[in-house]
Amino acid sequence: MYSVRGPQGGYRLARQPEQYTVGEILRVTEGSLAPVSCLGMEPNPCPRAGYCTTLSFWEGLYQQIDNYVDSVTLGELVSKERGRIVEELAE
Repeated sequence: MYSVRGPQGGYRLARQPEQYTVGEILRVTEGSLAPVSCLGMEPNPCPRAGYCTTLSFWEGLYQQIDNYVDSVTLGELVSKERGRIVEELAE
């Protein structure tokens, strides 16, 4: 993104919407998408990580979250919303 000053100013995309993943946007705006805080840092700082019964579950969930948000682009979201608006106007 880049900023434009003055009237009609604001933020503009530096790339096409299809070139941004939702994951990329969320990580910039929200930070880590880790479901538990200990996974948001490398190496994992939790003193229980070596024997944590649920750590592998959280790691798997984190991987699924990353895979999903990285598989959807901003362009896809915009296209879906445009389709919804067109359908709504046609009613």
